Amino acid sequence: MRRTLLVALALGWLVAAPAAAQTPRVALSVSLGPDNLPMHVRRARVQVRALLTDQRWSDALEQLFPIRLSYRMEIWRSRDGWIDEFQRAAEWSTVIQREPLQDQYRVTRLLLSGPEEFRFATRDLLEQWLGYTTEVDALPDGTGSFYYTVTLTITALSNEDMEALERFLAGQPTAPAQPENNSIGKRVRQFLLRIAGLPWEELEVRSEKFRVAP
Repeated sequence: MRRTLLVALALGWLVAAPAAAQTPRVALSVSLGPDNLPMHVRRARVQVRALLTDQRWSDALEQLFPIRLSYRMEIWRSRDGWIDEFQRAAEWSTVIQREPLQDQYRVTRLLLSGPEEFRFATRDLLEQWLGYTTEVDALPDGTGSFYYTVTLTITALSNEDMEALERFLAGQPTAPAQPENNSIGKRVRQFLLRIAGLPWEELEVRSEKFRVAP
């Protein structure tokens, strides 16, 4: 009887394992825009897929934890036989919140030009907006072969994080510095997030190379 039970459990695990492996996971991609700019410069197009079909982030949002997506795009000049040359970086963030009293979702996008706010009445509309491709204006300088790298850090924000964000949006200069500003603080934050059971993830992708001609 015991052996039969062990065999049944093993078979059950084998059946369940493929199902778990098929669970959608958030993904990041970067592609090149059309070749319609002077000198054949190509813009980077960044897209996030399956954020809200990823059970970890879907559950965090439904449990009223805001989700922050922090992007960093770097421009690199490829040099054969040498170390590639870093030119500059562009950074932006998106914070997603569920507002149960208003029965809606709020998205705040933090750009160099200032914050932008969007509201969505349904989860489907939010998911559609999140799936749009973002074309980044930052472009390389000079000529040669270039490529982009994009790093996306996804975190669930605590109450303290949201209070700091609200102070920043209100223009209060006394808002405390974020721990991501240094690598040690970032590692400590990751550790604390894991202890608290809040998800954390970092994705990195690289574009194809393109040539800028004189």
